[in-house]
Amino acid sequence: MWQLWLTGLIGIWVFFSPWVYNFTDNTGALWNSIIFGVILLILAIWAGSKAKNNNP
Repeated sequence: MWQLWLTGLIGIWVFFSPWVYNFTDNTGALWNSIIFGVILLILAIWAGSKAKNNNP
């Protein structure tokens, strides 16, 4: 279960990395980080909900 938390945190980090590392002027990298971060976070939440429902 800790892997899902780590994946969610990585998704949040990838989402905010353009502002942390100040590469918001590079539009391609900015949108790549935003989209990939959101996808990671959504998949981590989805996998966590599936894992929680399968454990008795």
